[in-house]
Amino acid sequence: MSFVSQTSGASERLLFQTSYHWLYWLGGMLLTAAPLLAWAVSPIGYWVGVAVLCLTLIAVPFGLVILVRAFATEIAVTSDRFIKKSGLISIQTEDISLDSVEEVDLEESILGALFGYGTLEVHGSGTGSIRVEMVRSPERLRQEIENAREALHASGD
Repeated sequence: MSFVSQTSGASERLLFQTSYHWLYWLGGMLLTAAPLLAWAVSPIGYWVGVAVLCLTLIAVPFGLVILVRAFATEIAVTSDRFIKKSGLISIQTEDISLDSVEEVDLEESILGALFGYGTLEVHGSGTGSIRVEMVRSPERLRQEIENAREALHASGD
């Protein structure tokens, strides 16, 4: 069961959930697997072996951090709030009530537009902001936030 489902209120419904884009996952996998593979099949030469070992010792921890971050992050829109949860053991949550959302900014590079990822920043009134980078389907996430805000305001009228 996801963190968002466990911490939702009785009347709160999960409307949309997403995660990091597959390119983010791929980056973590390449940083982890490629140096290990190169180290395993490297030539017998001493200096080449030392160079590959150094590359492995540097790249693998970064790759593991990326993979754990991708695995342990939940990004969701519920009927009441926008939530970003990260962490496995030490959990950090950020959420903004939909009625306090002032604006939703979307940044997409050319590659982001081609591959379907971007950076979304949700600004709240008096609550700061939540920034999510390399999120999958950022346009849909933005639309779901806007739809949930409209539904919340319509039900309040």
